[in-house]
Amino acid sequence: MAASVRFAEIALPLPVDQVFSYSIPDNLLDTALPGRRVSVAFTNRRMTGVISALSDTCPVQRYRPLLDVLDNEPVLDASLLELTRWIGRYYLCPWGEAIKAALPAGLLSESEQVVRRDEPCPPECMDRLRRAAPRQAELLARVPEQGAVTLSSLRRRTRIRQPFAALRGLEAKGLVTISIGDTGTGPGIRYETWVELIPPKEEADRIVTRLIPRATRQASCINLLARHGGRLTTEQLRHLGRIERAVVRRLEKKGLVSLREVETIRDPYRDAVLPEPVKVDPTAEQAEALRAIHGAIGRGAFKSLLLYGVTGSGKTHVYVKSIEKTLEAGRSAIVLVPELALTPQAVRQFRAHFGDLVTVLHSGLSPGERYDSWRRTRAGDYRIVVGARSAVFAPLSNLGLIVIDEEHEPSYKQFDDPPLYHARDVAVVRARTVNAVTVMGSATPSLETYANTQTGKFECCRLTERVDRRPLPGVRIVDMREERRLGRFSIFSAPLADRIKDRLARKEQIILFLNRRGFSPFVQCYDCGLSVSCPNCSVTMTYHADSLFMRCHYCDHRDQAPEVCPKCRSRSIGYRGVGTQRVEEELKERFPDARIVRMDMDTTSRKGSHQDIFHRVLNREADILLGTQMVAKGFDFPNVTLVGVISADTSLNLPDFRASERTFQLLTQVAGRTGRGELGGEVIVQTYSQGH
Repeated sequence: MAASVRFAEIALPLPVDQVFSYSIPDNLLDTALPGRRVSVAFTNRRMTGVISALSDTCPVQRYRPLLDVLDNEPVLDASLLELTRWIGRYYLCPWGEAIKAALPAGLLSESEQVVRRDEPCPPECMDRLRRAAPRQAELLARVPEQGAVTLSSLRRRTRIRQPFAALRGLEAKGLVTISIGDTGTGPGIRYETWVELIPPKEEADRIVTRLIPRATRQASCINLLARHGGRLTTEQLRHLGRIERAVVRRLEKKGLVSLREVETIRDPYRDAVLPEPVKVDPTAEQAEALRAIHGAIGRGAFKSLLLYGVTGSGKTHVYVKSIEKTLEAGRSAIVLVPELALTPQAVRQFRAHFGDLVTVLHSGLSPGERYDSWRRTRAGDYRIVVGARSAVFAPLSNLGLIVIDEEHEPSYKQFDDPPLYHARDVAVVRARTVNAVTVMGSATPSLETYANTQTGKFECCRLTERVDRRPLPGVRIVDMREERRLGRFSIFSAPLADRIKDRLARKEQIILFLNRRGFSPFVQCYDCGLSVSCPNCSVTMTYHADSLFMRCHYCDHRDQAPEVCPKCRSRSIGYRGVGTQRVEEELKERFPDARIVRMDMDTTSRKGSHQDIFHRVLNREADILLGTQMVAKGFDFPNVTLVGVISADTSLNLPDFRASERTFQLLTQVAGRTGRGELGGEVIVQTYSQGH
């Protein structure tokens, strides 16, 4: 670094639209570089920020020094720093919050000095310490073995106001290490300790015989290692034989075993069963689209292209061939999917073609899984990242392609915490920054994207036919007003009920779609007409039969369902409307032998639940998949021959100027989930608005 550069501008994850200037101490001049995390003092706390720029001047008279540089390599390269700066300006949010959104959770958490203790202190050592340095002994006793504790926590536990000198003494003795960082509860590298048997396995019986009289636990450990190839982790030893680490340490001192720390990678899809990749020649329309995409990739030019293809037209095949071309050019790729529910299918498809070059990044991963995926992506171990909207920030070097599947989906828009970005638009800007290609696929493109193709901003390639010229499913619209006139008041119209019964008899699968979770959308008094509302949001609360509670789907406020009206004290309480739980209950009554799987926010909150449901349907362990909009997007189940839309009016009547557009998109997408195999398909749409 140039000698004149003495100051760093730091972006902190604060709701303040500015960066903060800090001086760079001499010992950090070589490591304080843009994109790296640093620890700084901010008011009366320590915080972690990112260096956004370096300077030889400071705009303020009083400044503080950087406390430490936390990385050997930048967590954000120059292009991602520029992208987060653009997000801050375009979406009117602080730069630090945009940077926080681009990094795994925990990397910008508040930090302070952390004391770690990796080895136990023998009793005789502790006795000597108590006599010679009682303050050091008191502090050491408060640091957990194989763990860490913050300096502020030590102050509270020991009442020692200035413990730093005593801690430095412990560090000089090799009993603790002091660093600036988190307490180990956030994401970090995970290691496994492997225990390896040193003597040949043939000698194990003799060693066990010698140890049994006086050290039975050590003998058991040797025996277990001999029976399992001479090598187990400490966790496996604990699980198989309740062998604790102290036993292993004694064997290590005797020269009978060796210990080795090995990094373990947390990958939730490590054991996924992959299909055999099928080599298919592209259709004429696919080949035309690929020529446009491959040409831009080969030139290293920025290009945005809409792949406008009917459901089942082979858009995924175009994605795969585009990624192949990208890898041949020595570049990397991002694949965005609109829902976490679609990631298991996407991972299977892309790992079947590209193997271990593919990883996953999304908020449904555990912090450790996400950190491992992000860290190894940054290191260049992965070249293809699949994920939901946050994967647009994947730290891939030499990015050449971004695929946005189902680009019309509103789930690409961040609605909760700032920055309130749209992943599709961020992807286009990122691609422009690095001269990459953006491919947006949809059977029902958003009006904005389609308008961009009309003005020449995006190119449009059409796929007008399904693969192998399979016909699109037939669609029948059932007027539910006519059903009521005929005295049929069931959730299922007669045509839909007959089709469900027929498909179950033929051992084919069914998808039923209702974009409303819970049992009943509102609870109402029949006497005074009161609808129970959320006290925070003033919207009606949804009744959930599994918990017997009403829930607000905005703020998650919960109340027990009333037995009497809160207003008039009447007992005439009714549960009005239909949600997925109510549909499931009626399905079980009418089709008791059917295997039903429900997919909505209530059944997919548990980690891995999306993957479990996907595999149950794919492996034909379920006859009926019932769900909200999750089931309408991108699934490819060849044995599904019937799609039933319980109520097409749910989204049509929302107070949203896009209601008609999004209803059309949802119905078209869910209709495309059937007839994707050789069996053909049929769609039944129930509505009270047939003439819309």
